[in-house]
Amino acid sequence: MRNCCLLLLLAFSFLTSSARPQAERLPTSSIETIAGAEATDVAGTEFSFASVAGLATDAVGNTYFSLVAMSRVYRLGVDGKVTAYAGSGVRDKNLDGVPAVASPLFNPHALAADATGNLYIACPHAFLRVDASSGVLSTVFTTPYTQPGSSISILEINEMAVGPDGALYISDGGDWRIKSYSFASGSVTVLAGNGVLGATQPGVPATSSPLKYPKAVAVGSDGAVYFSTLEPSVFRIRPLDGKLESVDIRLRKRGTPLGEYDIPSHIALDNRGHLFVAQANLSQVLRIVLRSGYVSVYAGTGAQKFNGDGIRAIRASVTPRHVVSDPAGNLTIAENHRIRRVDAATRRITTIVGNGLAVADDASTAALRAKLWEPANAVPAPDGTVYITSSFSNRVLRLDRDGNLTTVAGGGNPVLGSEPGSASQVALYFPQGVWIDSDGDVYFSDYDNRVVRRLDARTGLVSNFATTPKNTNSAGLFLYSAAALIADENYFYLSDPNGYRVWRISRRDGVVEPYAGTGTAAQNSNGGDASARLAAPSGLALDSSGNLYIADGYLGGKDGRILRVDAPTGRLITILSGLREPSGLAFQSTNVLCFSEASGNQVRCLDLANHTVRVVAGTGAAGFAGDGGPAECAQLNHPSGISFDYMGVLYIADTGNQRIRRVRLGKSLVRCHDR
Repeated sequence: MRNCCLLLLLAFSFLTSSARPQAERLPTSSIETIAGAEATDVAGTEFSFASVAGLATDAVGNTYFSLVAMSRVYRLGVDGKVTAYAGSGVRDKNLDGVPAVASPLFNPHALAADATGNLYIACPHAFLRVDASSGVLSTVFTTPYTQPGSSISILEINEMAVGPDGALYISDGGDWRIKSYSFASGSVTVLAGNGVLGATQPGVPATSSPLKYPKAVAVGSDGAVYFSTLEPSVFRIRPLDGKLESVDIRLRKRGTPLGEYDIPSHIALDNRGHLFVAQANLSQVLRIVLRSGYVSVYAGTGAQKFNGDGIRAIRASVTPRHVVSDPAGNLTIAENHRIRRVDAATRRITTIVGNGLAVADDASTAALRAKLWEPANAVPAPDGTVYITSSFSNRVLRLDRDGNLTTVAGGGNPVLGSEPGSASQVALYFPQGVWIDSDGDVYFSDYDNRVVRRLDARTGLVSNFATTPKNTNSAGLFLYSAAALIADENYFYLSDPNGYRVWRISRRDGVVEPYAGTGTAAQNSNGGDASARLAAPSGLALDSSGNLYIADGYLGGKDGRILRVDAPTGRLITILSGLREPSGLAFQSTNVLCFSEASGNQVRCLDLANHTVRVVAGTGAAGFAGDGGPAECAQLNHPSGISFDYMGVLYIADTGNQRIRRVRLGKSLVRCHDR
């Protein structure tokens, strides 16, 4: 009897425990890339880019180019393929003793290669070397660099070249001089310039003359140093007496004096006694026979619009920004969206890197293969498409529900400025903020946030809706801060990071008025009215009461803040401070405001009711990783604009990674170190 009762009790216990509901497992977040890709190990003409900051060739025929927006240096090999050569894509201080492709780089610009193939990279605060045999990165010196036992310094490397003697020759933008650096001894020698900014004076000892913003530098086989300045001339330091002389760059048929349009954008020397002078403003490259002084047009017609490859260089349209000659005498020309080579024997020009566009204008491109350049914002539309401002591509793009990316505005001739017209013919200039109205019309900020433009969904025409009083443009080497454009029923609100303001624009008639900020950069502020100074206002969000929230940050600093403009009083109130470059803003719900931190490499959300903050994407370490896993464990790289769709899905412009990421938020806590 006792055994029977025991069995009944056990059975009952089993049934009740199995019937008891188990704890529900809450879903975790996820992250994925929906647009943008890193093109590497691809044919040169399949690699697209915006602009080159540095250009070099080595003795075996490789071509190197730096892209500041990508924080990388790339190599076009003799096999015709482009690969990443230095930089991990993270914009930060470099690491020594690691493979160059594994190290962050901060704004790599000027490049030079020595006779053994070592590549030298100038960054704002360091001069680096990539060893040709090992591919390992090392710091040669940090800048400012002072010669041991001397007061002579290298302050800021603008351009550089390795001479036939193995020394480094540089134009120093810090004190307006031309200098040389000995790799063997670490000594620095001033070759030209007296440290005074002014007109260059031919006929005097080179070190006695002022220089007017020295730029490109080149060294001949005889040791003569050539350099350009912000003047319509090229200057030469005579090896025998060290005096300056001006190299005449005037064409024989030219009757008028040289002017600012004749100022060289770059110079190069070949090993056959020719000096090449790139003139971007005139869309041509000159060749000067140094023995005779004869000047002729070597490439370019004076027109900017691309007119084909495989033709004589003198019949081709070029916009030369950089030039360099290889050991075979071929001239390599870097343009805005192409790198081209002029064959020394045939004088025919061919594109070796680039296709002239970031994405195609006339057909859809698979979004996961497309190249974005400094994407500023990604805003979902009610129909499930996403509009993207690819700022440095000068395009507004649409990502459809099938994963295809199409240019919907931009690609026109830059000389048109901000003229209205058809979507495919208008020229854009660093578009950033974007907003879609209930009719599907797309509004976006353009001309470095000076103009608000409207893309009519029905006609495909772009018109200028409003123009702010701002009269300057200040785009940099990369997208420091992304502007935002949002609206309520009556007004648009446009942030202008480089103008230190937020503008309010009437949706009825386009009348513009300042709403926050004074137009002067803030040093610090803890409150006041809306006329208080702003540092770099970027992200914007409106709550249900009409209060405007502003993400206001300092480049690279930890003093960023989220501000609220109180709608009834106009008072500016600090909501959250101590942030690392807050950039994007978006409400997830009525009381939850999410924000991206560009320098913090995260997206976090602030509960306005209890003032708690939680991470929703990014570990805080810059990089690209984590797709397919929890968003909190992924890596972001300088994220900018953020938006939510009607389902609560988060879209991130992962600017430093040149991608758009999509996040489905989870409800459970994720421990990334356990994964």
